[in-house]
Amino acid sequence: MPDELGQLSWVGFAQGEADIWRDFVSQQTPRLYAIFMRRWPNPSLAEELVQKTVFDAVRGRGTYDPSKGSPEEWIIGIARNNINLEFRKRASQPSPNGDISRYLDAIDTEPLPDEVLERKETAAIVRSALGRLEAKEQTVLKAKYIEGLPARDIAQQMDVTEKAVHSLLHRARNSLREELRRVALQDIEGQRT
Repeated sequence: MPDELGQLSWVGFAQGEADIWRDFVSQQTPRLYAIFMRRWPNPSLAEELVQKTVFDAVRGRGTYDPSKGSPEEWIIGIARNNINLEFRKRASQPSPNGDISRYLDAIDTEPLPDEVLERKETAAIVRSALGRLEAKEQTVLKAKYIEGLPARDIAQQMDVTEKAVHSLLHRARNSLREELRRVALQDIEGQRT
């Protein structure tokens, strides 16, 4: 077995022995995360793709063939497949930069579907709640969830420590949650009257 897996057996790896896989996954997770972050600097997407890759590897462990390469090469191959799937998924989604004038014309002449209206209402509610937060909370939430920046980059932009960013994100999420509750309660009370 390769050095990274030590004296573990090929059979134990292919059969999915828990200790072998726990060690293997803990060694490979940072590497997989870095691969996905290079493709899309979006921590949430990178974490999701790491989880999918590990799940695919565990589920397909019986397909591992040591004659074709090391376990590390095998899981990187699975990661590449997941990158390709993500590219295809994104390519099949409509682009917001398409023929915008056609959509604007349709909006002016046709009623909007309920789903679009609900999304617009939800977006308006979230914008309203976000606007009621302190400036720092607004900044950190927008940087994290709209711009998709990692905490390290947010810390540099805001000239604070990364730990301070995590703390501020926690407080900002709680504040936003409370504002959304207030808006929901006001909406319910408004419907009663």
